[in-house]
Parts: sequence; C-alpha cells; structure tokens
Amino acid sequence: MGALEYYRCTFSGDLAKMQSISTDRDRISVISLLPSERPSGNLSEVGTVFDKCAHKRLFLFSFFFSALFDQAIHSSLKEEHQYFDSIVQYPKFCGILETYHHNIHPALLLLVATLYTTINENDESLEEFREYSDFFINDYCTFLREQYPKLTGRLQTDEEQKAAVRRVLNEMSSAIAIVFTPNSLKPYYNQRISNELYERWLSHFRNLVNKKIDNSDSP
Repeated sequence: MGALEYYRCTFSGDLAKMQSISTDRDRISVISLLPSERPSGNLSEVGTVFDKCAHKRLFLFSFFFSALFDQAIHSSLKEEHQYFDSIVQYPKFCGILETYHHNIHPALLLLVATLYTTINENDESLEEFREYSDFFINDYCTFLREQYPKLTGRLQTDEEQKAAVRRVLNEMSSAIAIVFTPNSLKPYYNQRISNELYERWLSHFRNLVNKKIDNSDSP
C-alpha cells in the first residue's frame, strides 16, 4: 500500500479503532505506540490495537502531520482554535502521568517510527516521508485558504488567509528547527534509536516548510 493511499483510505479507520477502545477518545499516549511492555489499563488496551495495525510506520507518519498541524493552529492561531476543533477533531498526542493532559512534541512520533523501520527499509521510508511532506505542505495551505473559510465562515479575505498560512508555517518552522526537536524518546523509551534516519526525514520537511514560507505570498 502506498503512503498516500494509506492516509486517504486507512489512517482514519486505524485511528478510530484506537479511539474506540480508549476511555479517553481525545488523547493517544506515546506509551501506547511503543514496542515494549506497557502499563495495564487504558494505555495497554490502545497499544494492543496499535500492535495489530498493519502499517505502523505510515500510521505514525500520518499522525505526525496531523498532530503538527493541530498544534500549530492552536499555538499560532489561538483565535481560530475553537472553530478548527469543531470541524477537525484530532486526538491529542500526549505522554504519561503529568504529561498525559498536555500535548507533547509531534516529532516524537517520528522517533517512534524509527523503531518500526529496519535498515533495509530506510530508503523506502524516506520516499514515503517525502511523499507525505510534499502532500501535506500543500494540503495545509489549501485547507486554510479554501476549505476552512467555507466550513467556518472565518478568514474570508485573501489577506486574512495569507496571514494565517504564514503564521502556521512559521510556527511549524520553529517547532521543527534542530534546536527545538527532541533527540530521544527518554523517559518513555530507553533503547537506542536511529537519529540519522529521523533527521533525514525531518530535514526534508524542514526545507519544504522554509521554502514555502519564502514564497508565502503565493501559497
């Protein structure tokens, strides 16, 4: 199954299965997505569903791009977040204990994805991530310029739409800057991960976001 085919046809179903088993449909913890022993209760039940997911890496990629957009909207367009939430009901990506009720950095999903990628799949995973990056960077802009105004009655002028796109992209650019991205899964997971692969994925998307910002007058 191709990356975009998975996102368009399967991702929402896999996500819904995890939400349906959870006592808190609004959150998915990183603990439930790790290939390790999990605590009992809700996190374990969601993890059991994820274990059965046939395309774990593609799920994690899809969730990354969804969570990144969600968090960028909430932090850079606070005046829009209640309207955004009413039409796009993404579960929040969270941690455990004190971080369970707070968003955590979406890039942790990519670190988790490296755990489901063998050395022989490195090139394949990079191609998948590039395909997702190219798609989502344009999808974000199209959503804010076309779909969101129609669905909410907000951002009705071209100037408002361009400003919203610039603010969201700038927020993403800051979030995925090298200095701000996590470089390990600690304290959630202590085994070694492939930071080189993780950085190759992020580097491609980082470059695309920055190029889009440079051309933000015509997103």
